[in-house]
Amino acid sequence: MKILQIGDMQNGFTREDGNLYVRGASEIIAPANDFLRRVRDGIFDRTFVILDTHFAEEYSRSEEGRVFPIHCEYGTKDWELSIDVSGLPNKWYLTKNRFDMWSKNLPGDTSFNDPGRKIAYDTLFHFIGNPHEPREKIAREEYLRAISPGRGPAGIEVTLFGVASDYCNRYAMEGWLERGASVTIIRDLTKGIEKETSQVLNEPQYRRYKGRLRAVDSVDYLEELADNNTGGP
Repeated sequence: MKILQIGDMQNGFTREDGNLYVRGASEIIAPANDFLRRVRDGIFDRTFVILDTHFAEEYSRSEEGRVFPIHCEYGTKDWELSIDVSGLPNKWYLTKNRFDMWSKNLPGDTSFNDPGRKIAYDTLFHFIGNPHEPREKIAREEYLRAISPGRGPAGIEVTLFGVASDYCNRYAMEGWLERGASVTIIRDLTKGIEKETSQVLNEPQYRRYKGRLRAVDSVDYLEELADNNTGGP
């Protein structure tokens, strides 16, 4: 099972006028779109699009609210994707209001005047087909077991890119590795706030994942795919 995961490639992080712009992230938008055009046909079995999703009704009480200004608020331009994901195979979205996509939506006392926002809030950390109208949701771990029967996540190969290398990408990577999956990070399609991908992967705690964790540039990755498809060395 081969999964392409796109992390937080949203206007709030990748546009210079975004509410939490990651320095240099605007430079990866065009290369990311080019990469996606090249992998649309037959490369991946599933596409997971991860969306940072906050709500003004509860942000000031959140962990991120103590560190960063509100960003990627649900339904705003800041929240929308900055890249074109149309045509990607078996596309599913996962929205999250914390750094870690593997968290759970904890019950709280947040109240919403808009029922649509309440529905969006209740579907956090689930897989959904349409983040703009999240009427149906599938439990995250249940879905992962279903798409890789027998081995579960251990039978999954994840190719990941997006922002930020040292926050949401890091937590996404760690969760996949802890579940037994293999992870490839497309290094030149990531940007960090304080650390870039190579610096993150050089941290000693990741040495135990040798053989299941790597970072490559998009050009090299595409060459690997071409060699595999043509039977080359």
